[in-house]
Amino acid sequence: MKIRFGTKKVQKMGRVALTEALLRNAGIQEGDSVDLYFEATTKAIILERTPSIESAEPSLSAKHTKNKTKKL
Repeated sequence: MKIRFGTKKVQKMGRVALTEALLRNAGIQEGDSVDLYFEATTKAIILERTPSIESAEPSLSAKHTKNKTKKL
């Protein structure tokens, strides 16, 4: 399903500014990494939030924090 979020012009240096609503709906915040894909048949640019290490493996980061606390 496609949801339209308006029209933007490409700025100098090839930049496109994304709206706050679009970022919020995609779960993307300032500083997050994103993956970019190009669909050649439809000429569509796809932007996906890159899963962070912390959210992908919460048990490992919890163990790491727990071990740090014990050493102090």
